[in-house]
Amino acid sequence: MKGLNVVILAAGKGERMMSKKSKVMHEIMGKPMIGHAVERAEELAPDAVVVVVGYGREGIEGYLKDTGVLFSLQAEQKGTGHALLTTEHLLKDGDVLVLYGDVPLMEGPTLRAFLASYEETGDITFMVTDVDNPKGYGRVIMEGDIIQRIVEENDATEEQKMISTINTGICIIPRSAFPFLKAITPDNRKGEYYLTDICTIAAREGKSVRGYRHNKALEVLGINSRKELLLANMAMKDRILDNLLEKGVTLLDRNIYISPSVAIGKDTVISPNCHISGKTTIGEGVVIGPNSIIKDSIIADNVIIKGFVSIEGTSIETNAEIGPFSRLRPETFIKEKVKIGNFVEVKKSILKAGAKASHLSYIGDSEIGSNVNIGAGTITCNYDGTKKHKTIIEDNAFVGSNTSLVAPVRVGKNAVIGAGSTIAKDVPEDALGVTRAPQKNIEGYSSARREK
Repeated sequence: MKGLNVVILAAGKGERMMSKKSKVMHEIMGKPMIGHAVERAEELAPDAVVVVVGYGREGIEGYLKDTGVLFSLQAEQKGTGHALLTTEHLLKDGDVLVLYGDVPLMEGPTLRAFLASYEETGDITFMVTDVDNPKGYGRVIMEGDIIQRIVEENDATEEQKMISTINTGICIIPRSAFPFLKAITPDNRKGEYYLTDICTIAAREGKSVRGYRHNKALEVLGINSRKELLLANMAMKDRILDNLLEKGVTLLDRNIYISPSVAIGKDTVISPNCHISGKTTIGEGVVIGPNSIIKDSIIADNVIIKGFVSIEGTSIETNAEIGPFSRLRPETFIKEKVKIGNFVEVKKSILKAGAKASHLSYIGDSEIGSNVNIGAGTITCNYDGTKKHKTIIEDNAFVGSNTSLVAPVRVGKNAVIGAGSTIAKDVPEDALGVTRAPQKNIEGYSSARREK
C-alpha cells in the first residue's frame, strides 16, 4: 500500500504486569512484544514507522535502535488520541495505521486483509472482534458495518456492557481525517483523550467510520497481565509448532520451545523438552534428542544430537554426531563427520573433518586437525590466569587418555601422546610425546599394612 505510516502505541506502563519494566518489553517466545509489533509493521513496507514511547522509553529505544523506526515521546499518558497526536510532526504524507506494542500475536495476512478492506472505501476503519467476556474493553455500537460509537468500559451503561463486539484499538485513519483528532476532548471519567471519540466527531462531519470484523480474537487482543502473557506465549508456541509440522518437521511432543527466528528443514526429528532459540538454522534430516538447548547456531543436514546437550554460537557441518551431556560454547566449529561424545565441552575451537573427542574432555581455544583422536579425560589447559593460549593438534594425531595439553602448544601430524601425559612443549610430526613417570612396585606392601 502506497502512502502509509504506521504508528505503534507503546507508552503505557502496564500496571497489571506488576513489573518495573515497560509492558511491551516483556517477551513472547524470546522476543519483546514491541519487537513483534515492529516486525509486522515493517512487513508492510510503510513510509514511516513511529513508536510512541513514555514509561520505560530507554529500554524500548535501546532495543529498537537499529531498526530505523522513529520515536515520539508521550511524556504524560493522556490517552490514545493524545498519543497519536504526538506523532504528527514525524509522519510522512499518507494514511496512518495504528497498532499497539502489546499486541504480539498479530499476523501479516490479517493486517494486509485489513488494509485491503480499507482501500475499498477510504473511510476511517477500526478492527473489531467478538469475545465471550467483553469486560474491560470498549464496546462497539454498529449498524451494519458502520460504527455509530465506541464506548469505553468506564463510561458504558449496563445495557452497553452486554455488547460482545469490542474494539481492538487497531485502526487506520486517512490523513484527511487527521484534524478530527484535534477536536477530541477529555470528557470522560478518566479525563483522557480517547482515539475512539473520532467516530462521533467524524459522524458530525458527515463521514462514515467502518468496522472491520476479525473473527480470531486472541490474535488481535492486547496483553495486560502475566496470565495473558503466558497464554500468548502458549498460543505463539503452538502456532510455530503447527507451521513446522506443515513444513515436514517431525515433533515427538508438543512440549518443545522453538522461537520464531529459528529455521528448520524437513525430515528433522525433535524430541521432547528441547529449547531452540535465537538465530538458529537447522538443516534437513537432523535428529535432536531430548532436553537439548540450542541457541544462535547453524546445524547442517544429517547431524545427530543425542540429547541433554547445550549448544550456543556453534556451527556443525553434515554427518557430525554430538553425544549426550556435551556442551558446545560460542565460536565453535564442528566440521563434517566429527564425533563429540558424552560429557565433552568445546569452546572457541575448530574440530576438522573426522576428528573424535568421545568422552569426558575439555577443548578450549584449540585447532584440532582431521581424523585426530582425543582420548577420554583429555583437557587443553588454555588459561594461565591472565591470558588464553591456543592448542594446535595437526591431522591424524592420537592423544591418549587423561592428557593435559598446556597451551601454547603444538602436536604435529601423526604424532602420538602417551596416556596420562602433561604436554607443555611441542611434539614434532610422527613423534611420541610422553611424560609418564616410571612405575614403581613395592613388593609385600599390602600384607605388611594388614599386619600393622
